[in-house]
Amino acid sequence: MKFDGSDWKRIFPREKKKIFRKGEIMLVEGGSAREMLVILSGKARVEKRIRGRDPLVLARLGRGEILGELSILTGRRRSASVVAEGSVTALIVPAVQVRRLLGPGGGARGKFQRQLMESLAQRLVRLLEQLPMYQGIWREPSTAAGVRSALERMYAGWAV
Repeated sequence: MKFDGSDWKRIFPREKKKIFRKGEIMLVEGGSAREMLVILSGKARVEKRIRGRDPLVLARLGRGEILGELSILTGRRRSASVVAEGSVTALIVPAVQVRRLLGPGGGARGKFQRQLMESLAQRLVRLLEQLPMYQGIWREPSTAAGVRSALERMYAGWAV
């Protein structure tokens, strides 16, 4: 179950909202992790530019979705860009607030939860880094079966 706008405001009561216009870049690939965004209304697309090609759309996100958390969890630069597909209202949460909420507290359970999130984030970033290699080896898949086959090849080396 996703949080709604009032849930997010209870968690981050002092954070400001920002409205992004259609086509506006909300987060830029390669940028530093200064903040996390929470979409309160509207839709955005996550895209990655590979070798000068048109951007590859990785996801389309809407209300209640979180943006920019990977770079906060991994300490790395942004792995993709996010573009507003229409008018988008987002809550801007500074990275320091996210880290403070995750905090070191909670004993063994808290440490486990944080390590689990960081591990998943690192794994996803490694997958995103492999996209250029796969795009260079195989033609871009044009069918659902082609996409499924490419993903199966990408995940084949993962230990679970």
